[in-house]
Amino acid sequence: MNRIMGTYTHNLDQKNRLAIPAKIRAELGESFILTVSPNGERCLLAYTFDGWDRVMERINDQPSSEELMLTQRFIYMNSDKIDLDGQGRMTIPAQFMQAAGFQKEVRILGVGERVEFWDPNEFRAMEERNRALMQSRKIYFSI
Repeated sequence: MNRIMGTYTHNLDQKNRLAIPAKIRAELGESFILTVSPNGERCLLAYTFDGWDRVMERINDQPSSEELMLTQRFIYMNSDKIDLDGQGRMTIPAQFMQAAGFQKEVRILGVGERVEFWDPNEFRAMEERNRALMQSRKIYFSI
């Protein structure tokens, strides 16, 4: 399913809880997998269990190698099952808070099959990189 979309900004509370927007929650579910982005970007990714299984199948189907072992290790040790509370909030574990550089405000993006969580400063830097890349490659999409 590639139906998760939209951009939202929410604040963390003192217990590192973040309200998940209802539209995102409807697609993501009340429980999901949260992981640190493996590509080096300072953001967190959330997947439904089915989406997570598809991602892990693509990774685990690679030929056995040291790179695969390192990738698997990084992903599994930086991922966790998250359950929303009765108010639709997730509590972000400390290691994830640190990895993403969250302070108070979090940008929440629906990106098809996943949700991304960004610190606003990291988000702006990512937008600038994307804009420059698209302009330099003259990437245009028509929908």
